Amino acid sequence: MDLQILKNAKPWNQILALALITLGVGIFVMLLGILIASLFVDGNILSRLSEVALLQHPGDLSLMKYFQIISQIGFFVSPPLFFAFLVDKNIGRFFSIEKFPPMGIMLLSIVIMLIANPVNEWLVYHNNLMHLPEALSGIEQWMRDAEEKAAEMTNILLDMHSWKDYMLNLFMIGILAALGEELLFRGVLQPILIKKFGNEHLAIWLTAFVFSFIHFQFYGFFARLFAGAVLGYLYFYTKNLWIPILAHFFNNAMAVSYVYFTNTPLYDINLEGIINEEPNSYYALISLLFIALGLYWLKRIAIPPFESSHTL
Repeated sequence: MDLQILKNAKPWNQILALALITLGVGIFVMLLGILIASLFVDGNILSRLSEVALLQHPGDLSLMKYFQIISQIGFFVSPPLFFAFLVDKNIGRFFSIEKFPPMGIMLLSIVIMLIANPVNEWLVYHNNLMHLPEALSGIEQWMRDAEEKAAEMTNILLDMHSWKDYMLNLFMIGILAALGEELLFRGVLQPILIKKFGNEHLAIWLTAFVFSFIHFQFYGFFARLFAGAVLGYLYFYTKNLWIPILAHFFNNAMAVSYVYFTNTPLYDINLEGIINEEPNSYYALISLLFIALGLYWLKRIAIPPFESSHTL
C-alpha cells in the first residue's frame, strides 16, 4: 500500500495538510505527555500545570522543562517527520540529510550566524522602540505583556546552577529547538513555498516571517525574521538541512552558554533584553555586508554533491 499520499498534492493542499498534521500530532503528543506526567506528579496534573509557572511546588521547574521538551517534540519535531513520510518513504532524502556536510561548509555557516549578531542587536534595539498609534494602544499593551511573560519564562528556564542544568538546556533549547524548527520551517514549509511561488527569495522571507511570528515575541520579531532568512539561505544554497540545523544550534547554544558562564539573565529586570544602549549602526552595516559576502561565497562553494533530491 502506497502511503505517500501527499507526494503529488498541490502546494496549498500540502500547506493545509502540514497545518493539520502539526496541530493533530502536537495535541496527541501533549496529551500523551500529560498522561505520563500524571503517573509521577502528586495531585491533579491539570491543576499543577495551571500553576507551574509560579514555581510554588518542589519540582515545578523540572515539570516546566519536561513539558517544554514534550511541546517541542509534539509541535516541531514529529509533524515534519510524519509529513515527510507521506511524501517520500526515504525521509533522509526528503530533508537532504543523507550526507553530512564538509567541515569547511559547516564552519562558514556558523561564522555567518556569528557575524549576524550586530545586525540582530540593532534590529532588537529598534524593534523595542516601536510604538503603535494611540488607537491601537490596547494591542500594544497586550504585545508588551506577552513579551514580558515570554521573557520571564525564558529567564526561568535558563536559571542554571549545575552542569546538569546546563546540559539539559543545551538539549532542550539547543538541539531540540534547532532540529524541530529547521525540520518544520526550512525542511518542509520553505520548499513548498518555493514550489508554489517559483521565487526562492519570496519563499525564504515568507518562511522566515512565519518562523518569527510563531514565537509570539513581537519585540524581537525583526531580529528573528532576519535570522530565519539567513537560515533559509543557508539551506537553499547548500541543499543540506544539516547546515541550518547546526547554525541554529550554535546560535541557541551561545545564548545558553552566555547565561550559564556569566551568571547573567538573558533579559534584565525591565525585560528589554541584554541590549541596554543603541548598537553602532556602522557595525550593523558592516555585519550585513559580511553576511552577504559569506552567503555569496557559500553559494559558490556549495555545489554538487549538495544537489537536492527533494521530492515535494
